[in-house]
Amino acid sequence: MPDGTKVAVREGTPQGGPLSPLLSNVVLNELDGELARRGLRFVRYADDANIFVRSERAGLRVMASVRQFLEKRMRLRV
Repeated sequence: MPDGTKVAVREGTPQGGPLSPLLSNVVLNELDGELARRGLRFVRYADDANIFVRSERAGLRVMASVRQFLEKRMRLRV
């Protein structure tokens, strides 16, 4: 916490832990398939992703649709 208080977390994996990138890759594999199906160029490692588009307008549109996919279909918080 920002004030230095430690809080026990009972769900998820610790940030920076060795299991975190592996689980991210497993869970986000469905996102990879969706981006490929849409014909988008992208690079992803664990939970970091770059999606390449030609214009700012396309970027805003893709960001909104990917956010909706992650939140609605995969039930992940963005």
